Amino acid sequence: MRETPSKNKQRLTTVIIIVLFLFLLVSFLRVFLKDYELRHEIGRLQTDVNKLEKRKIESLEVLKKLQSDSYAEGRAREELQAAKPGESVLVVPGLSVTGTATKSLTLEKEAPTELSNVEKWWYYFFGNVKSQ
Repeated sequence: MRETPSKNKQRLTTVIIIVLFLFLLVSFLRVFLKDYELRHEIGRLQTDVNKLEKRKIESLEVLKKLQSDSYAEGRAREELQAAKPGESVLVVPGLSVTGTATKSLTLEKEAPTELSNVEKWWYYFFGNVKSQ
């Protein structure tokens, strides 16, 4: 028994519809997967942007501090032993401060000089001025 041409045509139409449906289903799943990956990537990049913005704000605060006059003045006082007009620099006996603008400060112990008690009291009350 042979099948009628209308049955063959109906089967062909059904196969074509199934193939089209499968093609559309695969296409939809590919687009859905791509959308999911892009959303995940956007979330990760947004997190990175937030971290970088926070780091930028911190860096700007440090830069603002480093560019301030008070910071420059403090560095000059520490490393160059600078003083404002009218101020005097206090030198602690027994210690000397060495350093340059490119080196950190180090304290070095000076060689001790033996002084008599009278000289020590004289320096205590009158400073380094000795009468002759």
